[in-house]
Parts: sequence; structure tokens; C-alpha cells
Amino acid sequence: MLLRSQPLSDKAAKRLGLDASNRLETDEGDIISQRIGKMFDDFDFDKKPSLRTRLGWKWRRIKDKYYDIKHTIRNHRKWHKTMREIRSWEGFSGMLCVMQTHLRDYLDTEEKYGMSEETFKAGKIASVKEALEVLERMADPDDYRNKQTDAVDARYPKYKYLITKHSTGTTYSGDFVAQGDGWVGRESGKDPREGYFEFIDGCFELVQSPNQNETGRLLAQLKDYHAERDTAYHQAEADSEADFDKLHLLLKENLYTWWD
Repeated sequence: MLLRSQPLSDKAAKRLGLDASNRLETDEGDIISQRIGKMFDDFDFDKKPSLRTRLGWKWRRIKDKYYDIKHTIRNHRKWHKTMREIRSWEGFSGMLCVMQTHLRDYLDTEEKYGMSEETFKAGKIASVKEALEVLERMADPDDYRNKQTDAVDARYPKYKYLITKHSTGTTYSGDFVAQGDGWVGRESGKDPREGYFEFIDGCFELVQSPNQNETGRLLAQLKDYHAERDTAYHQAEADSEADFDKLHLLLKENLYTWWD
């Protein structure tokens, strides 16, 4: 992808002394001579510049230093929150935070001072906003999964775990929902039990259900729940991949034009 020039708005072209076709408005006069060569063939590098030229260069360096200081102060104001939050050991989160801050800063500048032709400018602004939306979603990868699984969880009972305390710690197993005086569900792990359970002398035991039809319905519902959760995980992965592809496309199409 190569750099390419952008069309200027009429207002910006006029301010820069350009005509409608973005060419300098100069009266070149009659042709005196023509030749083939390079831009600085006629420049005498051994000749000492005039005092006026040297003063002009000096003044330009002073102006450049002034703008360096001005933008350093401005950037500290704009970036102080980002600089405070990022850490050297952060991976994607730090990088995405910097990208978001830089794009928001650019967006504000483009909206206020952008000189591109209006249609082109509007396209740049829209693509930056779209990139920021993608980066916002990518900032927390867990959100892809949570968005999908939360939607599934909302349609089903609030399943609970079997919590077992051991001398060496605590384990959490399976998904269970209340039925009468007991619980219906399926254990996790190798060779799990499923069905209707009750606590007998402090132990979680598989027993005969008082209503086998209801137990069967709850077990079928639990099976559907796990199938939908599995689909949700795959959809979350697909959504994340789609955002990576979208960000890649946005950067490929706009990285050289956003800041032009």
C-alpha cells in the first residue's frame, strides 16, 4: 500500500494559495530556457548563504522549537490518563489503549481542522469511528464470550454447582436445579452421574425421582443449555475473528490517509 495524495476542500486550497485543481497559483511568465536535470543542480552548496537567508533559517528553528514545546505540553494533557494506565508488562491491552487514544486525538483534530474535500473527510471520520468501535470491543476479549453466554444464561434456570469441601480445598462440580426436596442435574468430570439427587447423611446421592417426567424435562433442558453454551462459545470466537479481520481491513485501507 503506497502513500497517495488526497483532494483538498475548496476552503483549504484557497487558504494554501491553490486553485480549484490544487495547483499553485503562480504566473510563470515566458520560457527563458529548458533542460534536463535535477532540482538542486543549480544550487551552489559552497556559496555562503546571505544574512537574510541565515536569519530565516534561525527564525524557523526558533518556531520549530516553540511548536515542539507547545505540542509536548498539549500531548501531556491529552495523554496523561493513557500514560498513567499503561504498564510495560501489558500486551494487547496497552497497545490497544494507545491506539484508541491516538485515534480519538486524531478524530478530534480531523473534525476541527481537516482540509480534505468534504466527502473524503467524512469518509475518514466514519472509518476512524468504526475502528474505535472495533478496538473498544477488542479491549476486553472476555466480552465476546460473556455477551453470547449471558444471553444463553438468561433463557435458562440459574444452575448451581455441587460445592464439596475437602481437607485440601474446595471443588465445584456440575449444574443442578432444584426439584422438590432435591436437585436435578449432571455432575462434571469423568463418568459423571446425572438424574435426581438428594443429600443423605451429608452425602449427595442419586435416588429415585418423585416425578420422573419433570426430572426428564429438566435434564433435557440442561442438555439444550450446554448445546447453546457451546454454540455461544463458537459464535464468540467468530465475532472476535471478524473484528480482527475488520481492523486489519480498516488499517490497510486508511492508515496512510487518516493522518494526511
